[in-house]
Amino acid sequence: MSLSRWCEERFLGHDKVESIEIIESLLRITHENGHIFNVACISEERTTLDSLSGIDVGNIDFLLNIKKDAYIAGDVYALANSAGFGIGGLGDAFRALALGGMAGYLDAEMEFVIPGLRQHSRVNNIQRLDNRRFYIERDGLPPVTILVLNDYDLTAASVRNGITTFGEFQAILTSNPNCRRSTSSQTAADSAGIKLLSWGELMGDLNRVWT
Repeated sequence: MSLSRWCEERFLGHDKVESIEIIESLLRITHENGHIFNVACISEERTTLDSLSGIDVGNIDFLLNIKKDAYIAGDVYALANSAGFGIGGLGDAFRALALGGMAGYLDAEMEFVIPGLRQHSRVNNIQRLDNRRFYIERDGLPPVTILVLNDYDLTAASVRNGITTFGEFQAILTSNPNCRRSTSSQTAADSAGIKLLSWGELMGDLNRVWT
């Protein structure tokens, strides 16, 4: 079965979808509200600009990557912002349909994190490096890079996997308000010279020099 057909079968089960037409490699989804959304489907562990080769990004409303927890490069988000399409997995696409729009979609976690960072009095600018890292420029203080993890149980493996997948950063923001940090996660972070911060702790630490 082709990827487009596989995705079509999943979308047909969504209660907001009236009909779907496959046009070349795009799904043309008619929403119950009458809006039509073009969805490009890919299946890649890492979403980069190369992932978009052959896709007319000016003609899509959503880029769907069916790979769970795929890495998404920052320049893909930059392109999405300029071209006006959303990015995400199948759950994100379903949520976007439930909300009635797919273009410019932002998942619920980042809907909180990104505006919250921008509204901080010390923050001059933020740059999204990939789907979970942000480079934060601060007024009168050195810039910092954070990794955002939504784990309920933060373990040493969570910390190590974050380093392996995303590279360099100075702190992990535990964006899940109910996150439980294990002793081993703190030990792993300390050994790597990385802070573990809740949202409130991050808001406070953005006002200070990080050591």
